[in-house]
Amino acid sequence: MTVVAALGDSLTCGEGVGLRIEPAATWVGQVAAALPGAQLVPLAVAGARVADVRDRQLARLDETVAGGPDLATLLVGLNDVARSGFDADSVGAGVFGVVAALRGRGAEVLVGRLHDPAAVLRLRGPLATAVRRRTAAVNAAVDAAGALPGVHVVDLAGVPALAAGAGWAVDRVHPSRTGHQGLAVAAAGVLRTAGWDLPPLREPDPGRGPTVAAQAWWAVRHGLPYALGHARELGGPVASAVLHRG
Repeated sequence: MTVVAALGDSLTCGEGVGLRIEPAATWVGQVAAALPGAQLVPLAVAGARVADVRDRQLARLDETVAGGPDLATLLVGLNDVARSGFDADSVGAGVFGVVAALRGRGAEVLVGRLHDPAAVLRLRGPLATAVRRRTAAVNAAVDAAGALPGVHVVDLAGVPALAAGAGWAVDRVHPSRTGHQGLAVAAAGVLRTAGWDLPPLREPDPGRGPTVAAQAWWAVRHGLPYALGHARELGGPVASAVLHRG
């Protein structure tokens, strides 16, 4: 039996503010289902930062899987980008350390490189610059970890489904079903190139992005209350933009 451990945040587990993708429909759920005889161990948690994966999810992995998984997926960093207290060196060391720890447990690792959230969210000016600076720091750590033997990188920026509006849920932060399917196709392709026995997965239908009415309803019902309740936590990039630093 092939054990697949999924670590990270809501980009993997499919849960967001007022949003939910069933586990089987998430990108990692689809990849695991396509692997012969695979068992998925879902460890990703919505809101997780790199430190949460290092301090909590690795411990849960050890409690759950004796001997370590055969394959581990890691997609994390967006919550670090979005929140206060971002430290590029700490986040970078954390990403590299988690990947190295997974390799030390005998797993091959598929690690995700972040897309450009500033473009998806249509940010402009200093705020977009701050978000991109932070995202680049996360991706630099992913690139460094990707040079390790047994580590493979899937780049979200290169996933066609995530380049279109239909690839994102109404909040424009989390992948939609179309986005998850497209990411599954890309991840399976990377693993297949690395020698894993995976058939080509079905490409997602083009679909259509959320309507303006749906976006407005989500913003009033979920987005605004969440933003007001987490204003201090989410103020990192805004403060960085004002101060012209990362």
